Amino acid sequence: MAAATTFSGVVDLIRKAEALLVSKAGQTDPVDRASTFRGIYYGTDWSLDYKVESKRSPAGARIRNIGFLTYTGGNLPPDPRPALTGTTLFDDLQGSQSIHDRGRGIDVGHVLIGVETRNSFAMRNVPLAGQGGTGIEIVTWLGDLGGGAASLARRRVTAPRTSVEIIFNNSTSDYGVMDNLEGDAGGYLVACGSSPGGAPSYGTGKGVADAVANYLPLTSAAQWSTRAVRFTTALGGTVDPTGITNVATLISDLTDKLYDFAVWYAATRWVPSGELLGAAATTACTHMRGAAQEVATVFVSTLSRAILRPGSTIQAAGPYPAPSAPAVCNSTLLKGASTNPSAVRKQLEEWRKDWGKLFQ
Repeated sequence: MAAATTFSGVVDLIRKAEALLVSKAGQTDPVDRASTFRGIYYGTDWSLDYKVESKRSPAGARIRNIGFLTYTGGNLPPDPRPALTGTTLFDDLQGSQSIHDRGRGIDVGHVLIGVETRNSFAMRNVPLAGQGGTGIEIVTWLGDLGGGAASLARRRVTAPRTSVEIIFNNSTSDYGVMDNLEGDAGGYLVACGSSPGGAPSYGTGKGVADAVANYLPLTSAAQWSTRAVRFTTALGGTVDPTGITNVATLISDLTDKLYDFAVWYAATRWVPSGELLGAAATTACTHMRGAAQEVATVFVSTLSRAILRPGSTIQAAGPYPAPSAPAVCNSTLLKGASTNPSAVRKQLEEWRKDWGKLFQ
């Protein structure tokens, strides 16, 4: 076989791998298989994310794995490779994370980690200290766009006029690009029944491939055509035929979350790797709030546009907000990280103890 290039192709890969996980690994519960599939992309030593991030910073990659362990409710996926031995399915699935099919797209890894995380009541409902949101928010839109806000703030250390557009349209498929946003929506909506963002429900005799196939516009577009409305309401938006009706409130609420995660992202990703040190860390911090508000503004306008055009992709478009002026750095974490990286490690340890209480 080979990596998928279409929606139907990636469903076929999942279905074939799922059958082997049942027959060779005894994973008869789709909940377990969803966790195993997530581990192909995120949070394990064999994941695609770890392969990429460990090249930047082994310490940062380990922190990310600990984060994913927490965000998904304490799940440590089993290694699927023994069950898939003799096939190319493992490599094919890793090569099929971002699918672009006839103008549409989706990040399958985002979908699968969102579906798995929704199994945890705590990760659906309890905000994680210092990170701006719940586990399901962090593994989907908050992780993408909060990381994007941090990246924008970092860029503005040396290029203050950098436009927020780069977070939503870039050649590296990072942060708020279309396939990521579509994957974020899918992470909330695949197997959700009538409760977007709620615990997944597969149905008798059904599996992960069936749930993904039902969501994608294959035999029916019923779920796909309503995804922007359902995703927006799960994020706290109110919707009527004119689009989102609480735009200002929604942007304000999302800005706060994005700012908190942006600070976390910068302090735990770039400080340990040595990519953001000294005065640059403090300067980046002064751009964080403005970057978060710009990202939130574009995100809400993107969702509103997709609601009004159900057949369109969830993809940002101009005009984009003008770059914000820097403000005071109010993050004690990032201030400390700029001069004393051990402060980050100390705070991480304190939060890790708090996270552990969620699973007791």
